Amino acid sequence: MKLKVKLNRHHLIAYAISLVLVVLIGYKLWRYFTPNSKEAVLQESPEPRPLDIVFGSDTASLTVYMYASYSCTFCRQFFTDVFPLLKKEFLDNGRVKLVMRLLENTNHPDALNAAKTAVCINRYGYFDKLHELLLTDSRVTYTPEFRDMVNDFTARDELVAECILGGQADEYILQIRNEFRKFGLSGTPTFIINRNVYRGYRSYQEFRKIILHHMETEDRKGIN
Repeated sequence: MKLKVKLNRHHLIAYAISLVLVVLIGYKLWRYFTPNSKEAVLQESPEPRPLDIVFGSDTASLTVYMYASYSCTFCRQFFTDVFPLLKKEFLDNGRVKLVMRLLENTNHPDALNAAKTAVCINRYGYFDKLHELLLTDSRVTYTPEFRDMVNDFTARDELVAECILGGQADEYILQIRNEFRKFGLSGTPTFIINRNVYRGYRSYQEFRKIILHHMETEDRKGIN
């Protein structure tokens, strides 16, 4: 009798684990086959800002806003696994542009310094190498070498110096922080496409389905 009870408990545990796995697989399939699995719809769209980091053509028909942080693991995974394919299929041909808005909720001076440097270098300097460095290891921002690099940027370029030290970047970082809270968003990465909110990391196939869905919707609007 004791053996039978013991086996029944093992069976219950096995059934419970199987049920959890089935639910998880079902959720993944739903996410995969439901391209417009948005989590919310905003009352208003984000407005373009001068210090936005833009990948792709300004004339692209579809804009994807991405709230991100270099300290966010899944943001870095997006740029490693998803962005190269997105760039090749949609950005390079001018169909889509990605607007990255750096979200820094911390007031740590080194983290803020890195965010301000990124948006200013993007506007006035050579951004690609800095972007690659911060994606490789965001902890570099807390090193003396990184601080020296920022000081070198400001010493060599008056526009970069004014942007970082003159308050432009501080104002921008604060605007993005307040905007994120106003929209009631949480977590990075968060994407907004045509006021539709998509939270969290998605594979390229998932992301591609969402983009194609919105492009088809825009095409139908144009026809009508």
